[in-house]
Amino acid sequence: MRLDKYKTALRKVAKSLNEKGVEFVLIGSAVLPFVYNIDYDPRDVDLFIINKSTVLDNELFEEIAEENDWDMGTSDHGTIYYELIVGGEAVRVDLLENILDIYIPPELLADLKEVDIDGIKVKSIGLEQLLALKAKIATKEAEEFINEVARIVLERNIRVNYEKIKKYATAYPEDAEGILKRLRRNGIYIE
Repeated sequence: MRLDKYKTALRKVAKSLNEKGVEFVLIGSAVLPFVYNIDYDPRDVDLFIINKSTVLDNELFEEIAEENDWDMGTSDHGTIYYELIVGGEAVRVDLLENILDIYIPPELLADLKEVDIDGIKVKSIGLEQLLALKAKIATKEAEEFINEVARIVLERNIRVNYEKIKKYATAYPEDAEGILKRLRRNGIYIE
């Protein structure tokens, strides 16, 4: 299955982070296949680090990369990522935190789901948080993603809690209306 490489990468990174006491949450489009069993290629895996800083605790994250023979790089946002080779293919796992232009308020991390990745428990945001985050990003790519998710939700009759999305949007008071507008414009109709 084409998603196996992401599952393997997530499992390996999650296991290593757990062993080092690093708390994290699965965010980003990989939520679709792993939490909702939707056949969607996320292109990478995004993990939000809770109790450590990739900047202040950089040596810890370098040590994890070295111990596992993973490449480590820095994104345009100043966050780090691991690149793993899985089945001959490179898989990128981004390690994000509230730094520079990335901000995830505590409200979005309070109501998490848990998914089992081949015996490793991983906390994850749900679809409602994902949609609010993507709408906050306000890029063409993010809006295309929202539009695609709206289509998938309709096709698969997936229940979405629109009140939760509204609550998560208001966690960004300076952009709540913009978030809701972008969601509506792309097929997620919130009163």
